[in-house]
Amino acid sequence: MRTVFGKMAFMVAASLLIGLMINPATAQEALPLRVGVTTNYPPLIYRQGEAIVGLEVDLARRLGQELKRPVNLVMLNWEDQIPALLENRTDIIMSGMSVTPAREVRIRFAEPYLKSGLVAAFRAGDTQKYTSREIILKSFAAVGAAKGTTGDVFLQRNFVPGTRKVVLPRASDAVDELKRRSIDIFLHDAPFILWMVSANEADISALWEPFNQENLAWGVRKGEDPFFEQVDRIVKKWKSDGTLDTLLAKWLPAAYLKYFK
Repeated sequence: MRTVFGKMAFMVAASLLIGLMINPATAQEALPLRVGVTTNYPPLIYRQGEAIVGLEVDLARRLGQELKRPVNLVMLNWEDQIPALLENRTDIIMSGMSVTPAREVRIRFAEPYLKSGLVAAFRAGDTQKYTSREIILKSFAAVGAAKGTTGDVFLQRNFVPGTRKVVLPRASDAVDELKRRSIDIFLHDAPFILWMVSANEADISALWEPFNQENLAWGVRKGEDPFFEQVDRIVKKWKSDGTLDTLLAKWLPAAYLKYFK
């Protein structure tokens, strides 16, 4: 009896193995989709109690459904996102990453899912002081940006000599630094500034004139063409069938989408 069952088990296992060899897509579907996230960018990706929530989480779950793969969120520091992807510790970066030429040297970006740009936040009492992009660029103020972000790069390259440039460890430090007057202006992505102002509207204001235009997209490893093409095709499909609009509207106000879309 054991011999019969042993032969049957062997045959079943062999059949499954042969099936996976014949159809590599089936093997890929069985693997978890390892999504690199940095949970400090509300409303795109952040912690709410013990849960990780935001636009990117909703998009990751929907992407997993499309790919027929379970989703594992891999929490990383921002500066570790690209190294983790290149070292095969994650499969995709879904964390509000802007497309830049420097990043495109190392990784490949799928079809962008959102337009953004850098905007400036400041103390509410300074609203009449910082009324235009040009005034801010020439203000000689203490300007902060989060380390390793496109805001950091823009700050170092574009503000006039004499500007006191302050690099913050985390974007979440900006509100306290503004209130303490350690900085006068904070430069960051529009969705984050929108969230920051909405949570501190009595103390913090912003100029909604963007300093640049950026595309947000998901990063994948170069050389993985079939996976890249799957992801790229899915984003394009979501754009055409309204899926993306529905998910964006859940997390971003209509005024933002009208301005940046």
